Amino acid sequence: MSRRQATAVIVGGLVVFGAGGARLSAGGGPNATAERYHYTMTARVRPLLLFWISRSGVGDAVVTRRRGPGEADYSLLIGSDPERAPRGINRWGYIDEEVRGAEARLIGLMTESDEDSIEEAEANIRNQARGDHTFKIIQATVDGEQATSVVRSIGAPEDYSFRQVHVVLDLARREATGGKPRVVRLPSGTRPGFLSALAEQIHRHVEQSHASGAVRPASPVKYVYHGRIYELRATRIQTSSRLQVGSVSYSHVIAADFEIKSTYDGELTRFSMTYGTEGPFAEVPLTMSYQPRWWMQVDLALDPTSIPLQAGGFNP
Repeated sequence: MSRRQATAVIVGGLVVFGAGGARLSAGGGPNATAERYHYTMTARVRPLLLFWISRSGVGDAVVTRRRGPGEADYSLLIGSDPERAPRGINRWGYIDEEVRGAEARLIGLMTESDEDSIEEAEANIRNQARGDHTFKIIQATVDGEQATSVVRSIGAPEDYSFRQVHVVLDLARREATGGKPRVVRLPSGTRPGFLSALAEQIHRHVEQSHASGAVRPASPVKYVYHGRIYELRATRIQTSSRLQVGSVSYSHVIAADFEIKSTYDGELTRFSMTYGTEGPFAEVPLTMSYQPRWWMQVDLALDPTSIPLQAGGFNP
C-alpha cells in the first residue's frame, strides 16, 4: 500500500469516529450504546486546473459507533456508487477499530487506486472493465505498548461495490496472503487508530464548549497506522449557533479544520468537519470536506433521518 493509499484509508474514515462494524463479536457489553448514521456524497472534479464540476448523490457513507465502559467500536464504510457516479467509478473503503482497554484490533479494506490525474483514473476504470479487480486489506493489532500490522492484496472475481463489503471481507480472510508485518513500539498515550484519535478530539471540543462556550485547539493526539505514528490536531475551531445544510438546520455546532502529520516523513493531510454539541447530534459529524487529489474533492452531509439504534442493532 502506497502512502497515498494509506492516507485515503485513514482520511476516508474521517467522517466517522463512530463504531460498531461488520464483523464484531456479538454485541459489546450490556451498557453499550449504539448509533448508525448515513451520509450522502458530493464529488467535485477540476479538469486542467480551470474550474470545478460538481455532482451530488454519487456515493454514500455509513457510520456506526458503539461505546461502553472500557470499550469502543469504531467503523466507517464509504464509497462511490457505480450506478450513480460518472462513468461508473467504483472507489470505496471500509475501516473498523475495536478497542478493549489496552488492546485493539483494526481492519481496513479499499479498492486499489493510486491516481494522480483524471486520465489515470479513467485508465484504471478501463482496466477494471477488463477484469482487473484488486483490493488492499490491512489488519492490525495493538497490545499494550506495541502495534503489529500487515497489508496484503487480493484479486476479486467481480468489481464489488461498497454494498458487498461483507463478501470482500470474507474473500480477504480466505485468500489474502503475503505481506511483511510491521511492528512498532508505541509512545505513551498513542491511540490505536485514526478513528479513536478523532473521537477524542471531538469529545474534547464538545466538553470545552459546554464548560466555557469557547473552544481552542488542544495538543495533538498521536495514533498508529501500519507501523507509523501520526499526529492529529485541530488547526482552527469555530463555534456557531446554527448550521444550514440544504433544507436542514442544526443548532449549536462546531466547525473545525484538522491536520494529520506523519512523524515518519512530515507529510501533511488536511480536512474539515462540522459536528453537533448538544442533543441527539452531540459529537456527531454533520458535514465533512476532504480533497484526496488536486483534481478531486469529496463532501459529505449527514442524512437527517439517521437515528440511534439499540445496542447490538447494527446493519452497516
